[in-house]
Amino acid sequence: MRSRKRIEITIETEELLRIRRPEYSTPVWCADCLRQVHVVTPDEAVIITGASSRAIYRWVEEGKIHFSETTEGFLLI
Repeated sequence: MRSRKRIEITIETEELLRIRRPEYSTPVWCADCLRQVHVVTPDEAVIITGASSRAIYRWVEEGKIHFSETTEGFLLI
């Protein structure tokens, strides 16, 4: 009986995503991190993580990611 050879190919990729912020964008204080951080909108978080917007909001509600709300009520992560 003849044995078959099996060839397995693994491809690793790396991705860098840079979000350019306007120069007037200033960091905000994160009470959880105890430092100044740059924040993103939920839509930007979807692009960065590849998760669904539903997952992003669920993580916020579960306390899995740090967030703040603007005085206008907008969510920043």
